[in-house]
Amino acid sequence: MEENRAEQRWLAPAVLAALTVLAAVLGIPFLAAAMLILPVAAACLAFTSGWAGAAALCGAACAAGIVVFPSEAWLVTVLWCAGNGLVSCFPMKKLLMRPAAQAGVCLAAWAAGLGTLLALTGGQIIGGLAQAACDAIDRSPEGTEILLRAYSMGYARLEGTEAMFSVVRTMALPASVRLQLLYSLRVSLEEMLPSLLCSAIIYHTALTVLLTAEIPDVLRRRRGLHGVYRPMEQWYMPRRLGTAVFALCIGWVVAFLAEDGVCAYLGWLCADVFRAAFLLQGVCWMMWMGRKMGVGRTVRSVWPVILSVMIPLIPILMGMIDQRRDARHLRPEKEVEQE
Repeated sequence: MEENRAEQRWLAPAVLAALTVLAAVLGIPFLAAAMLILPVAAACLAFTSGWAGAAALCGAACAAGIVVFPSEAWLVTVLWCAGNGLVSCFPMKKLLMRPAAQAGVCLAAWAAGLGTLLALTGGQIIGGLAQAACDAIDRSPEGTEILLRAYSMGYARLEGTEAMFSVVRTMALPASVRLQLLYSLRVSLEEMLPSLLCSAIIYHTALTVLLTAEIPDVLRRRRGLHGVYRPMEQWYMPRRLGTAVFALCIGWVVAFLAEDGVCAYLGWLCADVFRAAFLLQGVCWMMWMGRKMGVGRTVRSVWPVILSVMIPLIPILMGMIDQRRDARHLRPEKEVEQE
């Protein structure tokens, strides 16, 4: 019996390590996708197979990343895999220490990646990324189609009636028109990348922390154990924290009015924290409503996610209403009396 249990404990880490190796063989995009879900897999293995299984998976992912990724990405790879391994394996006494450590690993990996890009682009991260994207589009066999789509969506622009007619008439773009489209697309990317980069940092960190906390708890409850955290339906922000997050909406004003690039980035970061926090609270309220109405777990978990992707304004507004009105009546009596 003990031997069978030991074999079952190592089965999941072995399968996940083999899938990581397969992703490395398939190429960089597949391995990068595997790296994104590494924290969730390691957190689940820490519960089902113990710290050794999580450490083995993180070690296999690190080795695959060093072999496949270019040398410029080795620092981020080692930091990401080692950090997730430490967070998954080490016991932490305080309830919120593990999510905070997971958020720290995500932010540290982003800082290392941005530092690497800063060195590679000579201090011009946004311009370097925009130029690299345009160069990749120019070299791609589908480059003409991509440029035409960007032009139809308004991200690439043309000057002159003759150039516009040449785009409409034929898929074979003249060299002058192609250069003009690439240049205007680069300008558009330089305008959009700061907000997109800030959103990617905040949403990646928040989603990683959420999944590494909730999915292992779901496995615990399915085995009849108590979860470490409350179910998502009961998540809420304390009154003081909600007031502080409300104040972050000033980030939009700072981002639009600031002439300094650093101030604009800080403004976008504040605005993205505001959106992510109330988006999550709105999703929790929708899951709570689904549970009250008797909706199955799968449906009440999926439809808030779909709504958040398609119309994120709705869960954000719901989160703000829930924070202000305490629609689920989850706050302690002391907070209600203070209000």
